[in-house]
Amino acid sequence: MKRNVFCKRNIFCASIALIVIGIIGRIYAAQYSYVSPEGMLQDSAWLPIGTLMIIIGVLALIVLGIQFVIGYLRKS
Repeated sequence: MKRNVFCKRNIFCASIALIVIGIIGRIYAAQYSYVSPEGMLQDSAWLPIGTLMIIIGVLALIVLGIQFVIGYLRKS
């Protein structure tokens, strides 16, 4: 049981870190995006990377939430 709680805590911390880094990456990408003279949008690679980090972090939190609810309902 102790190992399971430790693992969930690590996943929780990692998902929060992914969300925060993803948000910072998207802010960074928004600051350095520009439209070239040819009319093409030039953005950094942080835009898709940041979005992917946010999505993975949110999905991990959803999975942990579902596991928490299932565990709580089984104890009751």
